[in-house]
Amino acid sequence: MSDIDRTPPDFGRVLTMGVALVAVLVAAYAGPATLLLALAGLVSMGIGVLRGRRLGVTVGAGVLFVALLLAGVAGLSTPLTLLGAGAAILAWDVGENAVSLGEQLGREAATKRAQLVHAGGSLVVALLVGTLAVGVFELATGTNSLTALVLLLIGALMLTSVLRE
Repeated sequence: MSDIDRTPPDFGRVLTMGVALVAVLVAAYAGPATLLLALAGLVSMGIGVLRGRRLGVTVGAGVLFVALLLAGVAGLSTPLTLLGAGAAILAWDVGENAVSLGEQLGREAATKRAQLVHAGGSLVVALLVGTLAVGVFELATGTNSLTALVLLLIGALMLTSVLRE
């Protein structure tokens, strides 16, 4: 009798890292400091999703999110900042889902369809929140207010966390 490998399925790993890479690429626009921080988050997330460790996925996504906050502070446009932050949150969600599927069903289970449905639903929520956030931001400020941007990103993160429950 063989043991079941409880690490995340390969498709979940690739999906997580692909979405996280979007956040890294957006952070790169703000400069080398945010890029290095985002790369550190990408590495942590990669280790977490490779080994099936939620802490690595969460820390990696958190570091990516902070890199995008700093990119926004450094002057990255509001839509790009929200795109990157949304990608960091989506990468965390997809990574957590991959870890859960690995724990519950094992690495070899046929989970591609379930992962695509989960990621698609999360993407729709992220796009709606992001679009609404940009609209509210532009209506409320009319300019690129740093305080409004930071509060907007924190609000989007909180809303996504609540919707995940």
